[in-house]
Amino acid sequence: MVEVNRVSKKILLIRPENVYNYNNYPPLNLICIGSVLKSAGYDVKIINCALEQDSLKSIERELEDTLLVAITLLTSESPDAYRVMKFIKEHSDVPVVAGGWHCTLFPEQMARCEYVNYVVVGEGEGHILEIADMVASGRTREDKIFNKKILDLDTLPVPDYSIDSNIERFITNYLTDTLSKYVKQPMRWLPYDSSRGCPSKCAFCINVVSGNTQYRKKSAKKVISDIGHIVKKYNLTHFKIIDDNFFVDIKRVREICTGIINEGLDITWDAECRCDYFNDRLLNDEILKLAKKAGLIQLTLGIESGSLHTLKLMKKGITPEQAEYAVKKCDEYGIIARSSFMLEVPEESLEDIKKTIKLINKLRKYPYFSCGVGTFRPYPKCELTAKLLEEGYLTEPERFEEWTNEDIINMYTSAEYIRPWQVNGKYSESAAYYHNMESATRLGNHQIDRKIDHLMNTIFISIAKMRNKFMFYALPVDKILYKKFLTSFYKRRQVLERGGCYPISQHTTQEK
Repeated sequence: MVEVNRVSKKILLIRPENVYNYNNYPPLNLICIGSVLKSAGYDVKIINCALEQDSLKSIERELEDTLLVAITLLTSESPDAYRVMKFIKEHSDVPVVAGGWHCTLFPEQMARCEYVNYVVVGEGEGHILEIADMVASGRTREDKIFNKKILDLDTLPVPDYSIDSNIERFITNYLTDTLSKYVKQPMRWLPYDSSRGCPSKCAFCINVVSGNTQYRKKSAKKVISDIGHIVKKYNLTHFKIIDDNFFVDIKRVREICTGIINEGLDITWDAECRCDYFNDRLLNDEILKLAKKAGLIQLTLGIESGSLHTLKLMKKGITPEQAEYAVKKCDEYGIIARSSFMLEVPEESLEDIKKTIKLINKLRKYPYFSCGVGTFRPYPKCELTAKLLEEGYLTEPERFEEWTNEDIINMYTSAEYIRPWQVNGKYSESAAYYHNMESATRLGNHQIDRKIDHLMNTIFISIAKMRNKFMFYALPVDKILYKKFLTSFYKRRQVLERGGCYPISQHTTQEK
């Protein structure tokens, strides 16, 4: 049994493996937490379980001289997180701190788990140093839950991505969709958050239920300084701004774009934006022209539906006409309109669903349009999910252990899944699948090295285009074959990833 080494300054940060095998983004939350700890003099190591030959053995090797273990988890990472925390407690006395979105949604459940010492709600940077100092001094705390803090983002250190020993493989991972057609190759990229929170009130969004609607931002000066430092240190060609809503403060956007130009940063970048921001006051022609000059190459647009009725159910606050206008303006400036759509929202009809598919087909006339489509995921605690619970369509686990059931995880988080409240689950699941195939959100030819795989993928995409054009999703034999093709492709890729070797062009599976 390994005992806590309070003399040690080493802290182990763990990212568990998720059930969907998504792993092409570096663990930015752990990197940010680790940067705070490193600035305070702690030694930090990140273990990404999905990239280890044997993650438990890797963790066991590190426990000997570790002061503290912190683990972050999404709901889809619950099974592996539970396995890891149980292993740590069975082999050591090292305290375990759990954080991440799942813990923010269910802090009391996490606190009741016997393998967890402390639970952090909200942003980990707000408490991790306090917890580390507490453990190092030999103190404990009866209340296991550390409640959310509102942070001054300008006080946070520049993220030190080098804390993650795998960072180079993430930097060289391809992003999917059509992005790679328009950016400098070979692409080198990293994610960065310049703000947190979103003031919108969408009925399906985790920000609303977690109280993360207060928009908080880093100053333009800090953002420009951070970007300049990160781009130069890691020799980046592309910068991915992962803010929930980058364009809330348009004056700050103007200052950031001007700063990127003045600093001579030769990069492309992408961000997220609401469709109704495309107007004379916010994303007007002046700002779009400036942003394009500063390297903006892609905007992620939450269109979600082609039905006004469904958009009202979602409290999305936009119209299909605003969505098309946003895509049209992106196309005018050569900016990829990476658009998200949702089918089978509770209380929408089959006609509503078909309106969404028709809108997607209509928007495909714009060359810079790309889309990702999924069936509605009942994120825990959101307004639409609460209604499903009331009506008996869903049950919510009462203990963290129950979240390790993959059927429950799929019910709550799978992007393509047939659920009991859906009006035509098979139709919608197939529609989502084929539209993702056509937009190469699942696998693009740019990710493929073998000629035979390239040919097969091209054939499947051509079939998907025909099905989408005629909205014909019956007899999906080709989808079954495509799933087998994808499984085989990704298994080969995973063997290469776990073995630490890639072909010359370094690819990944899917975007988050």
